[in-house]
Order: sequence, then C-alpha cells, then structure tokens
Amino acid sequence: MVAAPGRPGTAARWLVTPDRLNGIGRGPARMALGGLLLATLAAALLVPAASTPPEFLHDAIVATLRHGGDFYDAARDLLRTESDARAARALPSTLAVVAAALPVWGLTVLVAVGLTGLLWVGGLRLGGLLARSAGALLIVSLLAFGIVATAGLWLAAPHAALAALCSAIALVARARGRVMAAVAIACAAALIDPAALVTLAAMGALALLDGDRREPLLWLGGFGVAALAFALHLHALGATSLPAGPLVADGALARLIGAAFPDVPATIAAPLLVLAAFGWAIVADPLGPRVLALLVAGVALDNVLGVRSATLAMALVAPGLALTPAAFATLWRAAFDRRRITVTRVVR
Repeated sequence: MVAAPGRPGTAARWLVTPDRLNGIGRGPARMALGGLLLATLAAALLVPAASTPPEFLHDAIVATLRHGGDFYDAARDLLRTESDARAARALPSTLAVVAAALPVWGLTVLVAVGLTGLLWVGGLRLGGLLARSAGALLIVSLLAFGIVATAGLWLAAPHAALAALCSAIALVARARGRVMAAVAIACAAALIDPAALVTLAAMGALALLDGDRREPLLWLGGFGVAALAFALHLHALGATSLPAGPLVADGALARLIGAAFPDVPATIAAPLLVLAAFGWAIVADPLGPRVLALLVAGVALDNVLGVRSATLAMALVAPGLALTPAAFATLWRAAFDRRRITVTRVVR
C-alpha cells in the first residue's frame, strides 16, 4: 500500500490533511492531554477484558439442518437449555441455512475471501489517510491485526464475526464513494446478525448530520428491510420458555476489548482502546466519525433485544492507533510551545 502524496507544506505532517485539533489553544490543549492521560490510566486500572460467549447453539442447529431438520423446531428445543438463550434467540436462520447448504469448508472459504477483501479495500482507504509511507504501512499492519482478531472471533462466534467483518467493509466502501454497495453489505450483515442494525442506524444518522438528502434514505431503507426480517424471525420463533436467568455475564466494553485485542492483557488493551478511539475522533475524514460512532453505539446498545453489538467495530479499532501520533504532536506543540513573537519598533 502506498500513502497518498503529501500536499504542499505537509511534508512534516503525519496525516495527509490537518487533524481536528489544528489551531487548538494552549489551555484546551493542556486540558485535552490531561484528560487523555487520566482516561488511559483509568482504563488500565478499572476496565477488564472478556471473551465473547461461544455460539454453541449455531453448530447444533447446522447439524440438525444437514440431517433434514427444521431451523425453528430445533431452535425452540435447544433454547430451553442454552446458557445464553436471550442472545441466541435473536440470531436468525440465515447463517445456519447457508452453512448447512455448503460443504464444511465452503463457508470458511467465503469468510477468508471477505477478510482478504477487507484487507485490500481497507488498506487502500486507510493508507490514503497518512502522508508518509511509514504511516501507511503502520495503519495497514494494524488493520491486518484487526482482521486476524476477527478471524479468531469467527471460530467462537461466527455471527458476531461476520457482522463485524461486513460492518467494516461497509464503512470503508462507503468512504470510497460506493454508498449503494455499503448499504447492501450492511443490510446483509444485519440479516445474518441483527446487531448490525446498529451499523445501519449509525451510518444513516451521520449521513443525515452531513446534510445529505439521498444517502440517509438509502440507509433507512436498508434498516427497514433488516428490521422487518428480524421481526419476522422473532414471530416465527414464537414464545419460547428460556432459562430462568442469564448465565453469561454482560460486559459490552470488556467484550470489545477482548475481541479487538485478543491475548493482550487488559491493563494494556484497555488503554489501547482509548487511544484508538481518540485517533479516530481527531482525524478530519468522514471515516473517522463513522468508526467512532459505530464503536460507541455498539457498546451503548449492546444487549438491546438480546443482540450483541459491542464487537461491531472491532476490525477497525487497532488502525486508530496509527492516527494518534498526529494528535499527540498537535496537542504537545499547542500546550508547550514556548515560542514568542517579539515586535521591535524602530524610530528613525
């Protein structure tokens, strides 16, 4: 991947375009640095990491379908003993039907193609945010890390992994001007896992804030199709007696940290999440607010109607770390620059 050519006067900059902190005053810069330091320390000390609960029910239903069974009959029977029944109940038949129709290796190949596509399209899009080749290489490497993390999640929670994969592709596809393709991919994600309804809603809301008239309608249409499919799924499943209480603890932020930075200790991974979110927040590109909105909305709306939306932005979390050096440089210069302008009046 090659970084976008720098503009005149940007040779010393990390980003192609000035970040959102450009021109910040000394006082606000010092407050921002202090707040960021406190946030990273608090995250390291207080926020844990947790793994996403495995989707045991999915494998059992796929095996039933391959032997001629019915999805909803099998789901009703299995939900009565499922430890995470409320989340499992929200998952429709789409992925199970496709998995049962393909060979055992078929779905894995499709997921591998999707991951490769994200690396290609996302690498081109994200590499263009950095003004230097070293920065482009760094952000693409971090994207590859996020893709590997998504592949790891696929082994335990295929619905959550596919929702995260399709959401990431939709974000970078939209950023390259392919709005229709982005809506279609996000809608497909929501048909697989209704958690991706959050992706459609967040993208539509930001398109509305941008003042666009056509794009919000496209996202609204995709949201309507996916929401209708979700409602029909719940109606077909009907009233099913679930276990008395949730046996799986809910911790949206902890699950996002564990998914985005697998095998990284929580005391390191939690501050990395804060820094990555800060990096996406300051970049002056339409992609930045969308990744940040999906990250925040996914955590805030997790477990609404039983859907697990916390990990939707996981593939794009790590690349945000490549954007933070520019923010730190801007804040440091504004907070501690001691240069003074001396005016000398000469009387002749």
